[in-house]
Amino acid sequence: MSILLDKRELKKAAKELSLVKLTDVINVLNAVLAERQKEVELIAQLEQLAKSQGFTLEQLGYKLNNDVVVLEGAEQQPKADKRPTKPKFKTINKESQYFYVEDGKLQLLRTHTMKKGLQERGIEVVPVSKVDKKYAKQIDGLITEATAQAVENFNAKVAAWNEWAAANAEEILTKK
Repeated sequence: MSILLDKRELKKAAKELSLVKLTDVINVLNAVLAERQKEVELIAQLEQLAKSQGFTLEQLGYKLNNDVVVLEGAEQQPKADKRPTKPKFKTINKESQYFYVEDGKLQLLRTHTMKKGLQERGIEVVPVSKVDKKYAKQIDGLITEATAQAVENFNAKVAAWNEWAAANAEEILTKK
């Protein structure tokens, strides 16, 4: 139940984000990044000072903690080399798509898992043949937009696949 509440709260927070808030978040993240960079520079200076004074980093207790972090990161890296799913491009056929009207706008049903949730909220999901005539002009634009997004997603997956395939002697795919 708490997961559902967290999701609801995240959705509410995402809706409330505005450009001003996003720029504030970016500014805070940049400040944190600058602070971390200063810390890295300071640590490098401390390492040089310790070496010049004849101390080893192990004697200062620094290297032991740093090695633990490196070992944890090394254990996670083989998981990243796991074989990705080979992408397949799915064409979007206008006749097989479903649409719904929300807030006076025609929307394309992106996934069929959305259908039940929309119907529970009282929103009617209809095939392309039953779309109101006043929305008929918007159908081609929605299909074009969905096709462009599908091509973009496919190309991103192909890039990830090709990177893995080159390292593992698998088939190299071409982008659309």
